[in-house]
Amino acid sequence: MQSLYVVSLDRHHLGDDLFLKSLAQHVAEAGTDGPTCLLVHGSGEKVERTLEAKGYFPDRTGGVLDVESEAQRRLVERAVREVNQEIVAALTDEVVSTVGIQGVDRGLFRKEADGSLRAANAGWVSALLKQRVVPVVSALVEDPDSGAVREVPAAEAVQALGRALEASFDPVACVLTTGDRSGLPSEEGGIQDVVEPDAVTDEDVPEPSVVRRLAESDLPVLITSLQGLLGGAGPTGTRLQS
Repeated sequence: MQSLYVVSLDRHHLGDDLFLKSLAQHVAEAGTDGPTCLLVHGSGEKVERTLEAKGYFPDRTGGVLDVESEAQRRLVERAVREVNQEIVAALTDEVVSTVGIQGVDRGLFRKEADGSLRAANAGWVSALLKQRVVPVVSALVEDPDSGAVREVPAAEAVQALGRALEASFDPVACVLTTGDRSGLPSEEGGIQDVVEPDAVTDEDVPEPSVVRRLAESDLPVLITSLQGLLGGAGPTGTRLQS
């Protein structure tokens, strides 16, 4: 079955305009011969600057901002949607066939009674992938009680999409390294093939907690860089010990 790389775009990478340009260029250069990819993102650092400018200084729990009011919630939702548009615009500028998807579109994400996240209606996303379109999916879900749209951890969104799409693909969760190395360095100067989740630090990836969260699922996890994912004959990097 065809592999699908579900890439978690952390807020540190999203805050770097040069990264978005490089991402778009790598995807464009890989072309239709490159790996099938789906990009997942949350609010990024932009929303923090927006909130701080208005005098709000919320913490993050599980990668999600702890909003304290309806006004803050709306700002976060708007920021997530704008990040989605920025990623799509960068890819479109490089003539990459892409589509922006908010997690609330067509009821894609749904919160279950136990609090878990489910991608309840992913067939149309699968159809896009088979047409070699790059979906850019935001981690937004509608609260089942209030109807308010809220951000969820990107790791949860990656897991939900991976589970929903495994009937058509072999999904692999991808986390990008802090620097340019396509994985975790070995003592010999190369890249380690496999590591335990607890061996991953913030020197390796911007948010090690995301790696550990993904390791709790059944999805294979690959730690790599843009070059490692898209620049060679096939994706390379460090895989988590299953």
